[in-house]
Amino acid sequence: MHRSSHRHTRLALLALFLLGTLPLGRANPSTDQLALLRDQLRALEQKILILERQQELRDEAAATATKSAPALVAGPSGFSITSADRGFQLRIRANLQVDGRVFFGDQIEGNDTFLIRRLRPSFEGTVGTKYAFRLMPDFAPSNFNLLDAYATYTHSPAFNLLVGKTKTPFDFERLVSQTDLLFIERAYPTSLGPNRDLGVQVFGDLSEGRLSYQLALQNGVPDGGTSIVDTDDAKELAARIFAQPFRGDGSALEGLGLGLAVTTGEQNVGTPAVLRTHAQQAFFSWAPGVVNAGNHQRVSPQFHYYYGPFGLIGSHVSSRQTLTRAGAARDVTARAWFVGMHWVLTGEDASLRGVTPLTAFSWADGTWGAWEVAIRHGRLRVGDEAFTGTSTTWFANPATSASEARGSTLGLNWYLNRNVKASLNLEHTDFEGGPSGTVTREAEKALLTRVQLRY
Repeated sequence: MHRSSHRHTRLALLALFLLGTLPLGRANPSTDQLALLRDQLRALEQKILILERQQELRDEAAATATKSAPALVAGPSGFSITSADRGFQLRIRANLQVDGRVFFGDQIEGNDTFLIRRLRPSFEGTVGTKYAFRLMPDFAPSNFNLLDAYATYTHSPAFNLLVGKTKTPFDFERLVSQTDLLFIERAYPTSLGPNRDLGVQVFGDLSEGRLSYQLALQNGVPDGGTSIVDTDDAKELAARIFAQPFRGDGSALEGLGLGLAVTTGEQNVGTPAVLRTHAQQAFFSWAPGVVNAGNHQRVSPQFHYYYGPFGLIGSHVSSRQTLTRAGAARDVTARAWFVGMHWVLTGEDASLRGVTPLTAFSWADGTWGAWEVAIRHGRLRVGDEAFTGTSTTWFANPATSASEARGSTLGLNWYLNRNVKASLNLEHTDFEGGPSGTVTREAEKALLTRVQLRY
């Protein structure tokens, strides 16, 4: 019914009310009484029109306020504040990982300990429709470290620009978020790749995501290193392509991905990295006085395959760098590889982005979240050229540094819900010495645990 129809109905009712107020016993009201009645009706109609207009103005103001009000959301993906036009957004998230390490064996150097492995709040957002940013510090184990600090410009899915500090587009496992790691610690190839670096990067997806590319010009860091302050003029170029040729076709090969990453550059300051086992114990260190002194090149083929609850991942890294000690230069090559396999026992799809349980853990409902088993094997070997010579000329001491580590991991992951995860890893690592290949240290056996909360 239209507003005018409502108004006419109300006026008719008012007229009947006013007629009922006339003195009883007069069947035919006088002319003056009818005139008075008309004046009263006109006055009441004017009041009704004014009230209706005021209500319309209030409705319009409320609708305008609703359209211009920001949206505040709190859910499994964190907190977010979004402008009414969706052009501006701020997202606040956090990740806490509490680890335990237990070592078995009389000669193992590692201490049994509990530690805060990561404590990382993150602040992400969009500024308009084309620009975005991310800031992520880490407060673990006991100090502040700014990991990510970058801004991006989105031109199209095929071309995006990033400036600032972020992960170098190289190592396969490094590019997986720390909250989605299949194992508690990353595999050996990560030790030979760069961590985070400062620079400029272009990236994008082609052919509906079947081919991705990343190209970065950065300061350059040692293996496993993170850029803090650039101390020389040399720079490093990193490039990575990753193809998923069957993506979206629904076939058994839909989850196949193949990639290749390279870095090349000059590093003329600083010392090369200490190499560690999966349990984060050093097994190889360079001799005193060894420094970076020239070209550094890395190559890494990598792959993944997913089919329902089954997943297979792997990568290989070769890192060749020029080093000097006491004025003598030498090229040293280190190589590492790993293959990992995992199966989601509760039937959810396996993924590089972790598992989202079909049902969350609940005592009351008798549901247990998602469970996943995983196994991997890998190897890291430093070239014999690092050990040749005498104590004054070798680049690594064969009596204290193993030239090779071979590690196997058996893992169990329990996803209580999308935000809480508990992990257990059994680690076994065997070692070999320098060029002679003799064993220099006892096999390392360790139990690693982690409870992770992310929001």
